[in-house]
Amino acid sequence: MTGKIRIRFAGKTAALALVLLCLCSYVSTPLPAEMRENIDHSELFAIGDSPIIKGNSAVAKKKAISRALMKGVEDYIIYRLGSQAVIDNFDRITREIIPDAKEEIENFHILAEDRIGRKYKVFVKLRVNEEAIEKRLREVSLVFTKGPQVKVLFLVSETRAGIPSYWWKDAEAFSSLTPTELAFHKAFQDRGLNPVNRTMSQPETEYFSVLTSPDPQEEDALKWGRFFSADVVVYGKSEIDDQEEVSISLKVLDVNHAVRVCRESHVERIKQSKKDTENIIETLQRVASRLAATLCRCVRETADQSGGIHSIEITLAGMNGYKQFRIFRDFLRKDVIGVKAVVPSRINADSVSVTVEFKGDRNGFIPRVLNHSRLPFPLRLSQAEEGKVVLNIE
Repeated sequence: MTGKIRIRFAGKTAALALVLLCLCSYVSTPLPAEMRENIDHSELFAIGDSPIIKGNSAVAKKKAISRALMKGVEDYIIYRLGSQAVIDNFDRITREIIPDAKEEIENFHILAEDRIGRKYKVFVKLRVNEEAIEKRLREVSLVFTKGPQVKVLFLVSETRAGIPSYWWKDAEAFSSLTPTELAFHKAFQDRGLNPVNRTMSQPETEYFSVLTSPDPQEEDALKWGRFFSADVVVYGKSEIDDQEEVSISLKVLDVNHAVRVCRESHVERIKQSKKDTENIIETLQRVASRLAATLCRCVRETADQSGGIHSIEITLAGMNGYKQFRIFRDFLRKDVIGVKAVVPSRINADSVSVTVEFKGDRNGFIPRVLNHSRLPFPLRLSQAEEGKVVLNIE
């Protein structure tokens, strides 16, 4: 009897172990790629709870649902951006995304609810509007479109104790970025734009000797922008009162179209809980981040709406080999703002012709190419007619 019992028990144990082994194998085996792609990430599950105050279960249930919905949206944002991006942009996500995120919930259903002691708990299934959230993330530049980044030059003076300091007064003397420049470089870079490091390519002093006003006019700012091959120039003033506040006022110019596209200003008091230098830098960073939230959206909208789609045939002449064409083609695709397509049309012994589709200013396109800071080799415009140009490699 004892032996039979042991045999049956061992058999059940073996069967149970086999089932568990199968389950573990199933869980640990990754889903096929096509199944992972078909997972509906817009459908989420979350648990929310709320204390019951003065016996009012209805209010507690409403708050528990609200918290569950917020958890669900937060989980989706973490999935969409990735944990590292959430860490890097946590302050912006909590200020610019989370407060209004619940508005992007399409629907929800309560799957279970229970009252446990003095708490009300609910388990909900919700669906978010992925398109609306994606649009919102793009508006605050937390996700970026592919293609060349918009180049931004900063002409922002920094005034402390009533004395203005600005790099374009003597570009060679100001060989490092000011605290204001550093703050704006980080803020704009975090939002997917490409700040120009003006310390890497100093201008010719004689040529720009007349452009040294602490308060540059639009035409002066545009000249600086063209020199650095920038797409936009952000110019204005940063006034720092070491004991009181930071005040920054900025304007944005579209270099390619020579027009002002937006302006913004912000004032913030300096916290006095730390050393003066730390307070000022932290305040500058906060002001720069808040201004960038508006200005970067304006810059991106300008880049997206700057004219219709045009095409031009460019012939690259005087080539030593096909490699030069590939380098030039990649330069057009990756570095020139507005280029949508580069399609070869004719190939000869020492030249290649391509049709370039681009968005923006038709008349300013070739000058933008020839004056670009990343032009891979010197080019000379040798022939131009309606819709066609010939560029010679020098």
